[in-house]
Amino acid sequence: MMGRVNFTQIHSENSEVTRLQSHIKTTLNPLLELPISDGVLIKDLSIETSDTRVNHGLGREYEGFVVTRLQANAVIYESDSTNTNKNLFILLKGSSSATADIYFF
Repeated sequence: MMGRVNFTQIHSENSEVTRLQSHIKTTLNPLLELPISDGVLIKDLSIETSDTRVNHGLGREYEGFVVTRLQANAVIYESDSTNTNKNLFILLKGSSSATADIYFF
């Protein structure tokens, strides 16, 4: 799992470089703090029409997911079954069986 990306300002004697880095940091930090910027992409997941338990690998509770590739005419959604271990896995279902790449955040 890749950790959250941070922008690190490097010390420079050049005031223009320092000012530019400061502007970049001011612009990027709000984006880097969004939950979606701290995620895990899992490829080739087999999602069935019944509860499919997926270890999301985040090391924390998930906030959501985005299907980035879908190899069937299906809709993938979070199951309404009780999930007491959201920090470890998510329960997904498909409208039909499908293989998908999913980004969890």
